[in-house]
Amino acid sequence: MPTISVRISEKEKKELVQYGRLSNSIREALRLYLNVKKSQRLLHNLEELQRKNPVKTTTLEEVRLIKEDRNR
Repeated sequence: MPTISVRISEKEKKELVQYGRLSNSIREALRLYLNVKKSQRLLHNLEELQRKNPVKTTTLEEVRLIKEDRNR
């Protein structure tokens, strides 16, 4: 398993130790960081797709579609 070195202040160390072992806290922080980055990337990709294929309807169009659906 690869190892990494992280420099943190004594204050940060004390805060992290409150939540358990330092290594576990750092692992969890990295996991959360990576999840946030993945989410941001997915949202960015979604925004790009929505720009290419905008799916917007007006209120009048919605009302027309509802009336059409009711008349079937």
